[in-house]
Amino acid sequence: MMRYSLRAVSYTALFLLIGFLLVGCSKERVIIDADSRVLARVNDHLITVTWFEQTYINFLIQTGQNDKSDNRRIHLENLIDALLLADEYEDLGLTRSEEYQRYYERRSKSVLADRYFDEDFLSKLEPPTDAELRRTYAISKDQIVVRHLFFTNPTLAAESYARLKAGTPFLDEAQSVYDTAEFDSTAGYLGPVKYFSVDDAFGVVAFNLEVGQFSEPVRTRFGYHIILVENRIIEPLLTESAYQTARGGLSSQFRLRKRRLEGDQFIRTFMEARNVDVDGNAIQALGSFLEDFAIDVTPQSSVLPSDDRNFQLDSLRLNLNLDTVLGSFEWDGKRSNFTTGDYLFWLADLPFQEALHRTAASVGRAMRNELLARAGKESGFEDSKAAAILDRETTQAQASFFRLYLRDHLDGQVDESLIKQAFETMGMGRQLQFRADYELVSFNTRAEAENVSRQASEGPLNLSTLNGYQVGVDAPLFEIPNLAQHIRTAPLNRYVVVGLSDAWAVLMVSKREKDDINWEEHRESIIQRLAPFASEYQIVKRLRSESVVSVDSVLFQLLQEFK
Repeated sequence: MMRYSLRAVSYTALFLLIGFLLVGCSKERVIIDADSRVLARVNDHLITVTWFEQTYINFLIQTGQNDKSDNRRIHLENLIDALLLADEYEDLGLTRSEEYQRYYERRSKSVLADRYFDEDFLSKLEPPTDAELRRTYAISKDQIVVRHLFFTNPTLAAESYARLKAGTPFLDEAQSVYDTAEFDSTAGYLGPVKYFSVDDAFGVVAFNLEVGQFSEPVRTRFGYHIILVENRIIEPLLTESAYQTARGGLSSQFRLRKRRLEGDQFIRTFMEARNVDVDGNAIQALGSFLEDFAIDVTPQSSVLPSDDRNFQLDSLRLNLNLDTVLGSFEWDGKRSNFTTGDYLFWLADLPFQEALHRTAASVGRAMRNELLARAGKESGFEDSKAAAILDRETTQAQASFFRLYLRDHLDGQVDESLIKQAFETMGMGRQLQFRADYELVSFNTRAEAENVSRQASEGPLNLSTLNGYQVGVDAPLFEIPNLAQHIRTAPLNRYVVVGLSDAWAVLMVSKREKDDINWEEHRESIIQRLAPFASEYQIVKRLRSESVVSVDSVLFQLLQEFK
């Protein structure tokens, strides 16, 4: 181990890739990772190889970024920053807030539910055959070099797949999908990945492709992917003794992946055994109230803003009778009620669009979570492993909660020189940027959006007369990060349906041009965008100077070389 030398860019890692999945690492010494080698230590925290690789691959898949040495380094910097911020949040006593305590209780129950789901479902699965395990062992030792095309819109994914089938070279299609300013040979490149380090659906499809073969669009928890396998790195030496040593753990990993891909039937059987009974009238009344509430909150789109979720949930608690019975279930021979208060407890973790338009399904999802958590507790899964998983998850949350706290407690005027320093250090002016003319109108459901898109494509339709309409003229995309990816990749002068965080929208881009961000020209916009992060920037800089951060540079280099 060596003391990690912090570079100036480290202090602004949080600016460089705000969208990185910032997660913590367990202080417990319980082993919950396949590769528990310690890549970095941050005071009392450990960042293991598995945790780093999983979060890094997930980031690449979710954002469409390419696997580069700089991205790996920046991702590690962000993990370190998240741990430091989490400790500061706890040291300041902010974990005592009602909002965080509700989150902590919900996550505690979720971990128990997940443990029960994993363990009980796995116990009912047929054990894998020796042939299945040997094949999985061989695959798990290999790596495949993959490139992918990433979409949030399944229609665009299908259109891209059709072009590939018609003969468009994959790399040429990647230029279009990622809207590169000039030909980029790294477009969509993820690099070598391991079987168990990627999303389950992604991994199963990718490792069943031949070299040079691409997949149909694959749906993962991030979006839609068309995967190309460019090479396969085969482990040349597979010994019987090594297989026998790994066999037990490999069996668990095999069944866990199968559980995640095939667990729906287990859930149905579990709920049926509880003889669930729902009050249709009460749920219908709840759905109507949620609709009215959402319209009052955001009359333009009828969508509950995710950033205001906790505030709006507090409003719901004040305006609803928390004792209203939505359903009941049987437990140990007795009937128990599931109330509106129980439902609101879980709502922060549920898709709000489902709550609005499929309220019964949303209530069922919340009841399922509650019952699985109860089963997990009664089955004894409130153990050291659960504690280690919970510690990791809540560390991630503490960093996120602290960031939101800092946004809400800006201390007066932000020093403009600090923002300009961040702008220059992060190379924002050198990044590829665009400005565009566009129209967009949002809807509650995909069906509504597709219907309007079809009407607009078939004949004249004035979108500006619809609720949820917005227009951008010569708009810099860095000012609208929630729409930037869609606007960059949308075909010009065509109506397309895109998925937003909590809604669907019809988008039409009529102009898109390169735009070099200049401090003088975009000064006000840059300050407005970066000012909320200034307090975080200063705190991270201080914490870096006060903390003991060490990175196993030899191990990190090995990971770089073996990628």
